[in-house]
Amino acid sequence: MFLQLLNADLDFQTKALIFVTFLIAMVVALTFHEVAHAFAAHKSGDFTPKLAGRLTLNPFAHIDPFGFFSFLFLGFGWAKPVPVNSFNFKNYKRNTFFVSIAGVLSNLIIAFIFMPLMGLVILFGANIKSLFWLQVLIYLFSFMIEINILLIVFNMLPIYPLDGFNAVAAYLKYENRFVQFMRRWGHLVLIGLLIVFEIVYSSTGVDILGELCYYISYPFTALWSWIMGLPTNTIGLFVLGV
Repeated sequence: MFLQLLNADLDFQTKALIFVTFLIAMVVALTFHEVAHAFAAHKSGDFTPKLAGRLTLNPFAHIDPFGFFSFLFLGFGWAKPVPVNSFNFKNYKRNTFFVSIAGVLSNLIIAFIFMPLMGLVILFGANIKSLFWLQVLIYLFSFMIEINILLIVFNMLPIYPLDGFNAVAAYLKYENRFVQFMRRWGHLVLIGLLIVFEIVYSSTGVDILGELCYYISYPFTALWSWIMGLPTNTIGLFVLGV
């Protein structure tokens, strides 16, 4: 994202505005994602996240430097995993599943809230006299939706160590072949998949993750577009159109 922004044919103010709004949206999305994991674990009977200082909205407690810069430069990244001791859970399978999906549920809630706000900007943006503040709202709301949807799609891939794998593994036996394979090779599978995505994008211009984000978010963006009287899926096309 950062390198693309540097090479974009835009004035400095617009580049700075895009960078700052992207940064705000990214920090908010990652922070709430991790806090949701910590809160779910706490409610499930495990106080490890609270003792580790992760039950807080302070972003500095959650941001991982490598994941942070990966998000800026590559368009995907991660935060510091919340330490969890599943042996403390009241119900191992149910609570493990709940903790695993808590992060993406928080991202879904954030995206769902910002969709109608984006719809309001589309409907009444022409009434905002300041072009600067109109751009702030468009970029900020767009990134709030786009980044949170991206985190949902990416994290729900059933590949270790992503949340999707943990949610599936909660209901599989530890010695299950899929579980054992992913625990051993999941990191390499994930890296390989991302390389494939990049190769496909470079050679065909098709953004696989972007396509997934658009179609997975379609029921929500289309719903809000319909509620607000906008043409079919205007919000989805405006923010995530591919």
